[in-house]
Amino acid sequence: MMMKKVFALILSTVVLFGSVSAFDSAASAAQEAETASGRVEQLAESMTLEQKIAQMLMPAVRFWNENSVTDLSEVPELAEALRRHQYGGLIVDGSNIKETEQAVRLISDLQANNAMSTDAGDTGVIPYLVSSDVEGGAVNRLTSGTRGTGSMAIGASWENAEENARTTGRMFGEEMSALGVNVDLGPCIDVITDLADPGMSTRVFSDNPEINAQLGLAFGEGLGESGVITCCKHFPGAGDGSDFPTSILLTREQLEEEGLRAYRGVIESGAEMVMTSATTFPLIDEKVLMADGLTEGYYPVTLSPYFVTEMLREDLGFDGVVITDALEMMQFIKEPDSGLPFFTGDSHTVEHDLQVAEKAINAGCDILLIPLDINCSEAVKYYDDYISGLAGLVEDGSIDQSSIDESVERILSLKERHGILDLVTDGSDVEEKVEAALETVGSPAHHEAEQEIAKQAITLLKNDGALPLTLSSQKTNIVFAGRTSRDNTPITFALNQMMQNGTLAENARIENLITGETTGSEDAAVKIVIGCYYDTQNGGELVYSDELSAAVKEADAVICLSAIGAGLELLQDDSLPVQGVERALSEAKEAGADFILLSANLPVDAARFQDADAIVCAYLSAGYGTDPSTPTAGAKNVGAFNANVPIAIRAIFGEFAMPGRLPINIPALIKGEDGSLTYGEELLYERGFSAS
Repeated sequence: MMMKKVFALILSTVVLFGSVSAFDSAASAAQEAETASGRVEQLAESMTLEQKIAQMLMPAVRFWNENSVTDLSEVPELAEALRRHQYGGLIVDGSNIKETEQAVRLISDLQANNAMSTDAGDTGVIPYLVSSDVEGGAVNRLTSGTRGTGSMAIGASWENAEENARTTGRMFGEEMSALGVNVDLGPCIDVITDLADPGMSTRVFSDNPEINAQLGLAFGEGLGESGVITCCKHFPGAGDGSDFPTSILLTREQLEEEGLRAYRGVIESGAEMVMTSATTFPLIDEKVLMADGLTEGYYPVTLSPYFVTEMLREDLGFDGVVITDALEMMQFIKEPDSGLPFFTGDSHTVEHDLQVAEKAINAGCDILLIPLDINCSEAVKYYDDYISGLAGLVEDGSIDQSSIDESVERILSLKERHGILDLVTDGSDVEEKVEAALETVGSPAHHEAEQEIAKQAITLLKNDGALPLTLSSQKTNIVFAGRTSRDNTPITFALNQMMQNGTLAENARIENLITGETTGSEDAAVKIVIGCYYDTQNGGELVYSDELSAAVKEADAVICLSAIGAGLELLQDDSLPVQGVERALSEAKEAGADFILLSANLPVDAARFQDADAIVCAYLSAGYGTDPSTPTAGAKNVGAFNANVPIAIRAIFGEFAMPGRLPINIPALIKGEDGSLTYGEELLYERGFSAS
């Protein structure tokens, strides 16, 4: 039965790849157009070289003199600096977004400020692409809105995954559009090729490229319904380079079977925007000379003509907008294997960064994302010199003028297709925007939808009779061992929900070792202890207290949260989080208590803690700290929170079924002679597995 479902899912992907429409009809029509529209051609012809270069830049405005930028009127120097150049776009994130009304006013002010640009000249005003990383789950920069379950949880919802991806994209699109954000730097359609170094972790839907493409397309279709542009990332789809140093040891043939399969699908279906990766591929790309003039190494994909022009443009036929990953990252400064700088000069000086920009543009990239944050007067001068420096590289032939012209036409065409060229505003309509956003962003309907998706995603991997955990006379002492103190929020939220639903008596005795509070009746039938075993501060340390240990040794059942991240090293015996879980597991076994592992991140910990009596996967370790029952200050809506873990806890107690299926393969762990753990060839759990 399981294999039939997998086959049906992959078959539906093949059908989708062959469909006429994908993200939206405008995108498909745009891919068929051979030339830019007359309006775009006329606009491009009127632009100076410096204006064209500015259109190719997307800076961040996260801070000004070390203070978060949340109100443009409070940073007039920044407002003036932005008027000096008509940048193609800006990126906003959690530093800018504190709550909904504030976010709407800030983004409206940024567009209105751009409309007063002193650089407009004969071209007139060209509104911004306003982008943000809204993948849901672990990466969701718009912190006042709906977090969503995360991509891997969507993949785990299996038969409902495509519709859930579309629903999530639709929710995000509605909220982004209401705030004034018109580009989503997501979803990730990367493929996990090596669990020892998975890179993207739960930010991807699956480790299957066809499934990733299918769900990425559905997510993009949902975004497109609200006019938000989708940017698939990180090409070529086998690791994003989020951890430095990084290189991916795949051959071209292996890459064809992994990330490129996903990208072929989304490109054939009308993808308009692609972000390139910061990883290197030593088995595919050509060697280059490092700044020392002696050592050879490999450029990140973003700087590689082979990957961007030959592979993405020519082989896959992509003619949309290519945006770099953030050029401020270390991956664009030093080569992973040698550790030497790619280019001469100190990092993030104009001299150094112009060399990076030259390579990126010559590789085939259209938009340069965050060469530097515009965060002080020195950064303002940096951008003046950066733009004039790039113009100089065009004038001396280091960068071909035609490359600049083609990039600008792609950017302007994208803006025209989505009506962005007509978004010129003086900010007078901001009150209407605020009212609409307060009804949309983080709305109860959206939170209900994300909780429904979470219910469909929770996956039972193992159950030796421990679940459901019924609060009978045999199971009255329950211990929650959270990974960190922040786990207290989803745990207490779930317990409160269970009290409201009658699953847990309102007089249940709850001793909270994290907050020091004790509630309920002393003679209550059910006694619950909440503690944690790890502190992420100061490099991390175990905080497994004597009180928690005593509670575990008297428990009937222990629910232990685990949030193992990317990387095999985090599963080793010397990993402090592993030591915390192992201690709770050992003490629970000694006491004869059922041990229930609640995996809240990449479910590789299922292989590490096989002695658990039950293993439940929730796929989201971010967003613990926000209680959804508390409205965001100054707004009518609630903020982004973690829906997955409270739903998983309630499912453990039998309130919900666990219909989810594992979206990745998990191999067994093998201990070597030196005691270290590696993944073996044998699969412990296959993609699509469920113990339900």
